[in-house]
Amino acid sequence: MADAKPEIAFGIGTMVDNGRPATAVVVNDHVSSLANIVARHSTPGAVAPIMRDFMPNWDRWHDWLRGRDLKPAPDDGWQPIDSVKFIAPVPEPWNIFQTYHNFERPSRISGKADPPRHERVFPDMFMGSRSALGGYGDKVYREHGVFQFDFELEVTAIIGRPAFRVKAERAEEYIAGYVIANDYTTHFSWWSPWREGRRINDSIRMKNFPGYTPVSRAIVPRDLAGNPHDLWVKATIDGVLRQDTRTNAILWKFGELVEYLSHVMELKPGDMIMGGSPEELPLPPGAKKGLHTGQVVICEVENLGRLANTIADQTERQPKEPENPVPTHGH
Repeated sequence: MADAKPEIAFGIGTMVDNGRPATAVVVNDHVSSLANIVARHSTPGAVAPIMRDFMPNWDRWHDWLRGRDLKPAPDDGWQPIDSVKFIAPVPEPWNIFQTYHNFERPSRISGKADPPRHERVFPDMFMGSRSALGGYGDKVYREHGVFQFDFELEVTAIIGRPAFRVKAERAEEYIAGYVIANDYTTHFSWWSPWREGRRINDSIRMKNFPGYTPVSRAIVPRDLAGNPHDLWVKATIDGVLRQDTRTNAILWKFGELVEYLSHVMELKPGDMIMGGSPEELPLPPGAKKGLHTGQVVICEVENLGRLANTIADQTERQPKEPENPVPTHGH
């Protein structure tokens, strides 16, 4: 019987080591701190950088690590991946860019089709906060007053070198690799009537509470990630399948997103570009959309590993939230 395929063949992330963040290397479901690898495979006195300093030197460090014969073994300081706490691979990116309306699918809010690409000039994007980043296994707190709380599995590119006014056909050179992100989204019953009929979203309130952008454990380098526009994705809620598709219905590919963004601003190493979420499976008859306390959401992407989070409750009331909000059913 053949061995099971490892969750991540090779990746670089951030683990918690003695209470502090440390750059980590993942190989075949095992992990070691970069400091341990440097101590064993480099010259005496060499220092392993934290991710903030690692990313600007991604190409050099990536090539050095890929050139080592890294064979996970407990006596060499390697640990099973599930025994280690991870935070977001790049804990402090300069920018987080989020993309929506980027797949050929019906809108999950209105039930109407998203605008086709030929009717749009640019992709629909907004910026998120790094304070919303979370890690594998973290609890994600459903805010008080929410009547619908959604997940959005998104393949996400990590920038590996400064990029300014880069053409789409060259953009791959500027991408270090890919991760899984889950873009959790709130809909407030008492707030929804105000938004009806208005062409505006309050993305700050919908997307940026603490932990609402958890990220998988490691950046998988682009040469190992496969084609990001044709990866199998799967999501389950308490074991019930909610997504089982491929990313081949994407509208603006990552190279085009890099071109669009880098024409406006210089992209920095570690910046995240979230590519949008593919179509979900139809709900069973009578079932309502949305996540509830205690549920476990698991996202998996071919070659990129998995991301698991548990939904919990936040009991603090929202500013301006009425005492007895009237439920609405527009989502």
